[in-house]
Formats: sequence, structure tokens, C-alpha cells
Amino acid sequence: MKILVPYDGSDASHNAVQYALNLAKSHSSNEITILTVACSDAPFARDFVANPIEVLNACQDFFRGSLNKAKALFEAEGIKVNTVLESGDAAEVIIDMVKEQGFDKVIMGRRGLSGLTGWVLGSVSAKVLANVDVPVTLVK
Repeated sequence: MKILVPYDGSDASHNAVQYALNLAKSHSSNEITILTVACSDAPFARDFVANPIEVLNACQDFFRGSLNKAKALFEAEGIKVNTVLESGDAAEVIIDMVKEQGFDKVIMGRRGLSGLTGWVLGSVSAKVLANVDVPVTLVK
């Protein structure tokens, strides 16, 4: 089973990584991919003197470090894991990966309480649930 685990460094996404790790320990046939989506285009950088490209690169470096920490959890258990760092709208990147790369399941943290849909699930979670045709496990 191909499992996608979106990871942003939050407590909820860390718990999703732990959940996926436990699943991988009990079912060695699972193929786990941890996805981190960093800084779509650093729009906030336009308000500062900084070069937006430099800001985006710094943001990606930060998230790469976070992604490597998640990967290390699997490596410490001797479990192979794939990692992917992308930029863009988090929900759109997740949805596209699921559809284009044939993932069978998504395990993700529940967070981001904004707006009416966010009140229950979080906007990224809600958008992923509404737009993929595979099971999605939300982890607190």
C-alpha cells in the first residue's frame, strides 16, 4: 500500500508521522512517502526589502530540515521512507500527488482552524478530504 503523509512540523503532523511509522512497523509492505509543502511563493516578502527568492530559499531550507527530522524517525527503526519537498498550495500539492502517483491512503494531521470548514477539520484537511478518492486518516 502506498501511503502519503503530509508533514509541516506541527504537533498534529508529527503525530501523523508517528502513526505512519507504527503502521510501517506492523506492515513492512507499506511504502511511506512524507511530503512537506513549503512556502508557496513567499508573498509576504514583497512587503520587505528582502529578495523574495532568497526568502523562499530560506523557507525551503527550514522545511527541509524539518522533513529530515521526520525521515530520521523511520531510519532509526530501519524502515525505508521516501521524502518529497514541494512548494505551492499545500492542499493542491497533496491532491495532485495522490492522483498522479497512485497513493492508496493519506495519513495527515488535523490542524489549521480557520473559517467555517476549518472549525471542524482545518482547511487543508477539508480540501484534501473533498478532492481525493482514497481513504484519509486524520490524526490529532
